Amino acid sequence: MTDSDVDLTDPASFEYWITENVRIADTDMGGHINNTALAAYVESGRVSRLRTAMQQRSGGERWVIAHLDMDFRAEGRPPGQVRIGTRLVRMGSKSVTLGAGIFMADRCLATAHSTMVFLNGAETAVIPEAVRQSLAASPEAKPEE
Repeated sequence: MTDSDVDLTDPASFEYWITENVRIADTDMGGHINNTALAAYVESGRVSRLRTAMQQRSGGERWVIAHLDMDFRAEGRPPGQVRIGTRLVRMGSKSVTLGAGIFMADRCLATAHSTMVFLNGAETAVIPEAVRQSLAASPEAKPEE
């Protein structure tokens, strides 16, 4: 699977979803959802998805972010909710790249790629097989909140 195989602007590309309420604190002086709030929404989706793969982890096993890139595609304004789709894009031996799409109504507000490195303690580590299998499998769709 490569980045070019996945259209992060298409909701059909995602099997894992969470929903976040847009708060007034998420907006800027122009009244639209701020870029930092969009990055926080991506983080919420990423953390939620990684937790599904780490239900049975050993002490010290964790993920750290190594790279994040985002494309801002449309303006969003409160009130309302955003839906964050998250999916596996690439898996290496010690890292994964997750793709995200943030949607409000039928519009894609932003897309992102997050590269996460697996650690055991303070050292990078090979992703355990059970975690690899969980990330590669289609997660159960999280019910909309």
